Amino acid sequence: MKCGIFKNNKLYFGLAIMTATVYLGYLSKIDLFAQTVPAVNNTTSDTQQHAEHAFDNLIISEHIPLYGQLFDGDFILLMNFTPFATSIEGHSHIAMKVPCNEDGSPKIIIGTGIVPKLNTLNTGNAINNGTLDEKTLDLSAEGRSCLYHAELPNGITDIALINTSNGTLNFDEGGYSVTVSAHGTAIQHIGSNQTQMTSSS
Repeated sequence: MKCGIFKNNKLYFGLAIMTATVYLGYLSKIDLFAQTVPAVNNTTSDTQQHAEHAFDNLIISEHIPLYGQLFDGDFILLMNFTPFATSIEGHSHIAMKVPCNEDGSPKIIIGTGIVPKLNTLNTGNAINNGTLDEKTLDLSAEGRSCLYHAELPNGITDIALINTSNGTLNFDEGGYSVTVSAHGTAIQHIGSNQTQMTSSS
């Protein structure tokens, strides 16, 4: 009888040790999991913040063919960057092949700014002397079509082409077009960026 009781006690003791071992192992896993969860959450948060920051910038290059007729004083809205505005000096440009006068001046003007307030962009003189495979290529034909290139100012959201020729322009013949490339920043961030630059200088 005592032998049976001893065997039963030994069995219970063994089961108790096994139970305690499993329980302690379970607790260690819970603690390990609890320590790793915040790291995963932080990584996700950082990734989301980086993705949101990436959407604060705009880089665009657009070729805009010109078709149809444009009456004197009428305009074509070429681009609107809202809610972005050009922000980095030297990173935004416009190139265009448009009707021009005999003296090489364009029959249109480019207006830039934030609608409704636009300013005339200085597009410079017609570009003539080009090369193709080291051979001379005339890029402008004064009196018909001329090529112009200019840098866009900072802080603009709108670009418009305005007919100032005192007549109707026909864009269907001549392969006329405008190309705009721009680097912009979300408007709400421009003021804060400028303030930071001023504070650091």
